[in-house]
Amino acid sequence: MTPISDVLQPDHVNLALSAKSKAEAVEAVLSKLNGDPRVTNFAQLEEAVKARNAPAISENGWGICLAHGRTDSVTELVMAAGRVTPGFSCRDVRDPVRLVFVAGIPSAFDSEYLRIVGAIARICRDRHQFERLLAAKTPEDFIHLLGAAEVKL
Repeated sequence: MTPISDVLQPDHVNLALSAKSKAEAVEAVLSKLNGDPRVTNFAQLEEAVKARNAPAISENGWGICLAHGRTDSVTELVMAAGRVTPGFSCRDVRDPVRLVFVAGIPSAFDSEYLRIVGAIARICRDRHQFERLLAAKTPEDFIHLLGAAEVKL
């Protein structure tokens, strides 16, 4: 079982994301994966992510967006995240989207990706955990909070 903290790296976290739409946010977060050695072809990853509708979910007054693409252009599961203050409107949900996660998934990681996304969704449903993620000062703190909450699931 791969922990979130092994998939999400500090240089792939943007805690000051400025985005006014889901498409803009997904593109900005996805760009954090450009140059990652696990991404062999960023253009193909970008195409795979943009080809899918990035679902947004809403819980307890906030929204999160979980975008992904399945492609052979990643050698292992990769992920990036962004925090948007004060959030952006999305027609999929009634609440402002505050957190955006983007993943590149190789074919062999189906169940691992689903497990990690499920963990992120459960963590974000908890108001206390979500508020802690919104208050994280550094990417390392953000990842540590996700990892510590994941262990408790």
